[in-house]
Amino acid sequence: EDNDAAAERDYDFRQDGWIQFNARGVADNGLEYGAEIELDDIAAGEIEQDEQYVYIRGGFGTLRFGDKEGAVKELAVTAPIGFGSGGFDGNYGEYLIGTTSTAYLLDAEEAMGDTDATKITYLTPEFSGFQAGISFAPTDDNAGKSGAERTAADGDYENVVGVAANYAADFGGFNVLVGAGYLFGSAVGNTDDLQGYDIGLNVGFGGLTVGAQYVAITERADADSDEADTIQLGAQYEFDAWTFGANAALTTEDLRAGGEIDTNIYSVGATYSVAPGLAVYADSAFIDSDTGDATVFLVGTSVAF
Repeated sequence: EDNDAAAERDYDFRQDGWIQFNARGVADNGLEYGAEIELDDIAAGEIEQDEQYVYIRGGFGTLRFGDKEGAVKELAVTAPIGFGSGGFDGNYGEYLIGTTSTAYLLDAEEAMGDTDATKITYLTPEFSGFQAGISFAPTDDNAGKSGAERTAADGDYENVVGVAANYAADFGGFNVLVGAGYLFGSAVGNTDDLQGYDIGLNVGFGGLTVGAQYVAITERADADSDEADTIQLGAQYEFDAWTFGANAALTTEDLRAGGEIDTNIYSVGATYSVAPGLAVYADSAFIDSDTGDATVFLVGTSVAF
């Protein structure tokens, strides 16, 4: 890694943990309802709430309220990230200590910073492969405020709305998934408004999936850059218990002071399913940025039950 003069070693061990509590029920009239609480950051010696929401679901669709990503993120179609630790969406950034940039946009909702801001989301039923949704958050802050704290200055944006849709179909053995989303919100104070969009496509045949996505943020409240865009490319192949893949995220940020920062992240990796809920994986990420370069190689184990 460039710019890592403070590093005393070039390797480390790390662990992550999540605990998720789910409650589900069905009323006599067929209405489904439930709640989820997800606890995160257990490896850091602390336990924090990551997500918390309630929902109802029926023939009308799904109505959800709480700390959870919105329709734009949920319906986004990214390049394949289901191998290793996720490729460009993996864990390599946890090992960088210098100034190397790893900025990229997974979808338009990433521009909010906290995608789990308290919001209300409606998702339509899936009809012939088509599904749409809309979300509304009063602020991009992490959680709702009490009356005494309910001021616009608690966040960069207010009245944030996201709309999205995707479509899945099978054409003669080829699986196609396409999605698009649009996000916008009003600025708080003298910052810029929020506006961004994404569009993505995945095509699968047999165990092979290839995909791409384009994400653009045309306005945002960032002190250093006002616009950014990311091109994602990727492919993964599933064979028996193996999943192999490679992907890339190519990002350009336009600086307010002039000029731009280009950050390209390339990754290859594989996952092997040892048993139900048990997998081992390895991936490598190569970061080529105007702020520095780095190469990170990871091997890991995941357990879910």
